[in-house]
Amino acid sequence: MKRTLAVLLCICMCLVTAACGGKSAPAPEASAPAEATEQMSGPAYVTEPISIDFWHTMGSGALAEYMDDAVSRFNAENEYGITVNATFMGSYGDVRNQVITSIGAKENPQVIINGMSDILAKVGVLQDMAPYAERDGIDMSQYQEGAKSSMYNDGMLTNMPIQRSCIVLYYNKDLFSAAGYDEAPATYEELMEAAQKITQTTGKYGFELMIDPAFYQEALLISLGAEGICDADAKGAGCLDDGSMLRMLEDWRAGVDAGWMLAPSVSSSHNNMYQELYGGNLASFFASSAVLETVTSYAQESGINVGVAPMPVYGGIGGVGGGGDISIISANNSEQQIAAAWEFVKFMMSDEEIATRSMATGYMPVTEGSAELMKDFFAENEFFAEAYDARLKSVDYPSNLEKSEWITQLTTAFSYVIQDRSMSAEEGVDYLKSMMSTVFLG
Repeated sequence: MKRTLAVLLCICMCLVTAACGGKSAPAPEASAPAEATEQMSGPAYVTEPISIDFWHTMGSGALAEYMDDAVSRFNAENEYGITVNATFMGSYGDVRNQVITSIGAKENPQVIINGMSDILAKVGVLQDMAPYAERDGIDMSQYQEGAKSSMYNDGMLTNMPIQRSCIVLYYNKDLFSAAGYDEAPATYEELMEAAQKITQTTGKYGFELMIDPAFYQEALLISLGAEGICDADAKGAGCLDDGSMLRMLEDWRAGVDAGWMLAPSVSSSHNNMYQELYGGNLASFFASSAVLETVTSYAQESGINVGVAPMPVYGGIGGVGGGGDISIISANNSEQQIAAAWEFVKFMMSDEEIATRSMATGYMPVTEGSAELMKDFFAENEFFAEAYDARLKSVDYPSNLEKSEWITQLTTAFSYVIQDRSMSAEEGVDYLKSMMSTVFLG
């Protein structure tokens, strides 16, 4: 797989080089007098009405509703006559893979939601937005530290943190109360204990853990002392040797075998998990704060007394952040298309729009200004306040080529151990050790 993706990226670069050639002279500012245009330099402004394509990952529930509304407002209100054509493309990985293919075919969009990954930046197809931000007086210091990890690549501003979430615990307060628990668990150990008791007391599943290696499992591994699902230098996976992976898998498998932990379904796993909560059959699960509005609304409509709390991990509260960035594709795009793309990015990353997006979805504010705008909202909305507190305790871990490929191997191993249970926890770790040489250079 690694060799295949590397070949695709090399082909992509060759096609981009051939397609782009030398850059044309910058277009003049829209407001500049004609006699001054030849002397002007720097990022171009949009000079006439233009349409651009935007590929995103917000395809259902409150996320889709927000995106439709945001794009409609931008199209109606921007002063340049820019029309954004937004298309839902699936997951972050789906977007990235389709971007690679589309660049080779010279049919790529101008703006994308890009997973927290440096893959496209390293290929050289992302636009440096720093000159535009500097020109327009954007204060980059206002971004919270936890959101900055994937913004810059080789000194270039290639990504803006449009979708930042964290892991929170969603739980049925009544089922927890029936088992004698009036507060959310403060550690993963307490959560497992409570989940077992809930099943014994009510006959309902106590907890479900989705397979998402770089999100839920990474947070648990880090709390056990590992660097993450792989080492920071992306040359190996120490979690396979330090006992953390084995401990996490053993606990997970023991819960599934004992019947108090629900194994994720093979297809539509997150939606099926949500339905189990709405139906009163599942007491708790981890999920992203990005679905906060969707999950809590549907739960309440279903008569579930739902609660939200920061993620309990081994030994306390913790977690990792996640989400996506908004990026501009430079490959195969003109200066005017890139200039229009920047205007849309600037709109989406304004403090006002960040706050609007957060209140509508569950993605968290990433600038000091947007958080300030939401102070009253947090005071009136306990769920969002809990999620924001969890977000401030979380750390973002951007992906890279090796980590992306390792996630595929982890997903396969977790499926063997947890879903079809054809491997024990020990066999799952041994399987992963045997696959390391296909991913890491060592």
